[in-house]
Amino acid sequence: MRTDQRRILIVRPSALGDVCRSVAVLWSLREAFPDATIDWVVEDRWADAVRGHPAVNEVIEFPKRRFRGALWNPVVGMEAISWFARLSVRRYDTVIDAQGLARSALMSLCTRAPTRIASKPSLEFAWIAANVRVEADPSMHVVDRMLGLVEAAGAKARPNMRLVATPRDIDSCRALRDRVGIAGRYIVVAAANRWEGKRWKSERWRAALAELSGDLQRAGVTAVCWIGGPGEDHEVAGSIPDGREVAAIVHHNLAGMMTVGETMALVASSSLVISLDSAPAHMAVGFGVPVIALFGASKPETDGPYGHLAWCLHGGRGERLEARGHRAAAQGTAMMDRIEVAALVSMVRRRLDSEGMA
Repeated sequence: MRTDQRRILIVRPSALGDVCRSVAVLWSLREAFPDATIDWVVEDRWADAVRGHPAVNEVIEFPKRRFRGALWNPVVGMEAISWFARLSVRRYDTVIDAQGLARSALMSLCTRAPTRIASKPSLEFAWIAANVRVEADPSMHVVDRMLGLVEAAGAKARPNMRLVATPRDIDSCRALRDRVGIAGRYIVVAAANRWEGKRWKSERWRAALAELSGDLQRAGVTAVCWIGGPGEDHEVAGSIPDGREVAAIVHHNLAGMMTVGETMALVASSSLVISLDSAPAHMAVGFGVPVIALFGASKPETDGPYGHLAWCLHGGRGERLEARGHRAAAQGTAMMDRIEVAALVSMVRRRLDSEGMA
C-alpha cells in the first residue's frame, strides 16, 4: 500500500451527524500526510459542517436534492453527469468511501483513483466499487469502523473528533443571541427529529425541563436554547414548558432560525447539550461540550456520541433491533416511550454535578 498519497478524497455526503463525526478520518489523514491535498464530498446543505475545517483543502458540494430529478429532467440529468465526470479530472490517488452507500460508491468509482477504500460488508453492495475492502465488525462504533479505513490508507487512526466553527458563523450566531436576548450561560436542547421513531413525547420534554428549572438556575444557567431544522418550530414549541413553570430560566425557540454553521457555533459556546439521536449530540462531542443523548431503536454503542456512552439513555436496551430500526416508527416510538422523565432528570443532575455546575 502506498503511503505517499498526494491527493486524497473523503466521500461522506450525509447525514449531518455522520459528517460531524467523520472528522476523525480527516484529522488522521492530515496528521499522516501533512502536505497532501485532502478534499471532502459532502451534501450541499451540510457543507458548513466542514467548510472551515483547517485540515480540509476543498469541500466539494453534492446537490443531492436537485439531482433527484435527474431521470426525468434532461437539464438536471446533464448537470449530474457533469458533476460526476468532474471527479475524475481531479486525479485523486486515494478515495475513502466513509458512507458505504450506492451513491458514494459511484462517486468513488467515477474518480478512477488507483486506490479506492471501503468497508465490507456495506449497504447497497457499495464495497463492489472499492479495490481495497476493509472487513468491518458491525458491533463496533461507526467512528472506529471509519478509522479502519484510514489505517488501510496507510495512516494511523486518531480518534480526534474536534470540529471547527468559522469566524463568520461565530459572529453571526453571536448577533442572533444578542437579537433574541440570550446572555450568560445557556444549554441547548435538540428535541426535534425528522424520524418519528427517534422522537420523545412533547409532554415529557415539558415535564423534564420544568422539573430541572431549579437545578439549572443553581448551575448559573439563564437560558435554554431549543433548536431544530426548518419546519420544526411547531414541534419544538410543543416541547417547551410553560413560562410559569420555569421561574428565571428563559426558553428560546430557535428552530429553523439558524444555518448549520450557526448551530455549530451555538453548540460550541453552550454549557450542556441534551439531544435526541441527532447531529447536535455529535456536535457537542466535536466541541468538547457535555452531552446527554436519548436513544430508542438506534444503539448508542455503535451510533451514539463517541466516547460518551455513559451519558446515553437507551429505551431499546436489551431488545433485538431491526435493520435501520430508527426508520421503523412503531418500534422506535415504543422504545423511546420507555425513557421516563425521571431518568432524564436524574442524568442531567448527575451531569451537572460531574461538570462542577450543580
